[in-house]
Amino acid sequence: MSALFEWKIRKIRTPINLRFLIGIFWIGLLLGGCDSPPAATPAEAPVRVVQETTRALSVAVPAAQTDEKWVGDFAVYIQNAQEEGGIPGISLAVVNRDGPVLVQGYGLRDVAKGLPVDGDTLFHIGSTHKSMTALLVATLVDEGALGWDTPVIEIDPDFALADDEATATVTFRHLLSMTSGIPDDAEDDLPDDTTVEDVFAVAAEAGLLGAPGEVFSYSNISASLAGYLAARAAGSDADDLHAGYARLLQKRLLDPLGMKKSTVYVTEARQNSNHSLAYDTSGGAPEALESEDQDDDALAPSGSLKAGAREMGLYMQMLVNRGVTPDGTRIVSEKSLAEMWTPLLESYGLGWEMAKVDGQRLVSHTGAFDGFVSVIGLLPEEGVGFVLLVNDEEGGGDLTDAAAQEFAKIYSESK
Repeated sequence: MSALFEWKIRKIRTPINLRFLIGIFWIGLLLGGCDSPPAATPAEAPVRVVQETTRALSVAVPAAQTDEKWVGDFAVYIQNAQEEGGIPGISLAVVNRDGPVLVQGYGLRDVAKGLPVDGDTLFHIGSTHKSMTALLVATLVDEGALGWDTPVIEIDPDFALADDEATATVTFRHLLSMTSGIPDDAEDDLPDDTTVEDVFAVAAEAGLLGAPGEVFSYSNISASLAGYLAARAAGSDADDLHAGYARLLQKRLLDPLGMKKSTVYVTEARQNSNHSLAYDTSGGAPEALESEDQDDDALAPSGSLKAGAREMGLYMQMLVNRGVTPDGTRIVSEKSLAEMWTPLLESYGLGWEMAKVDGQRLVSHTGAFDGFVSVIGLLPEEGVGFVLLVNDEEGGGDLTDAAAQEFAKIYSESK
């Protein structure tokens, strides 16, 4: 039986630079009768204090607090990366088939206010959301509403690509495996205040890189089309696809999993007081970023969810249990998961990246949006997975790129 380890702050370290400044302050008080003005603080001191204060709120995670030593080792790896990278805030969850074995926050969700990250802090998860869009399509495949290899023109007779043959043959498998032929940079042609109609229009005009199934090109437009066409297959009207997709996600995934705080709507996310800001640390001190997120984000199926590590852990627990939720409800068939986790071109499946690490099959996906970065990963045969959410792309991009491989290595070395 697994246990939930909500590891608490055991010791707040006073940073060396902060202790130095405090010492100067007290010396100044003791020498208060001196007429000389206090020495100027070095220009970089405020930056260093902010960075060190952020790190001081990190949580030491002794491996002895869990029977699963590898979980503690992975947590220490994450904490060290957070400290070394000067990352303002991170949220981490590790799960097995029985439930969460770790839910932990590191650092701050709001640096200026000194507000800490915890397992429920909302982050923008970016493209890790693509796996959810693929899963929604899978539920429709399970029902017989469509097939992975159904030409999408059968769902939407008005659908078009730039080539007539491609229009007639492109399938959901092509869209979700990034082999539709739509180039990655096609979204550069989307106008400001993009609508769902614009996404379909740009797809219809973009010069294709090859016939469907021939060329891999990672495309937010491709994934978004799959999500909106899934909404059409589920009964949404053509002029209501954004809301239709959101309803489909809510009904078939978020509600059954109990992901009550997760939302695709940024206004709703910001009404939750426990949401994180995004930061840029390229200049040293964390600088809060302005977000371009919108409630009506036209590329929503490719990455729009705001969620916390604890609720994303419910999603990962369902996946390591091959489609069954913690309360025993089956969301998706094992057959459909096997299809999603079968690598096609460039080791990419249907909304997932595939790899082999020390003989273990690793299924994962990274994400990035407006300064947030994330990664989710699981070892299907071992029944373990994790979620990592980060509020600093500059400091955390390398971490999220490497974390899934490191997760697999640490687990493998423990066996």
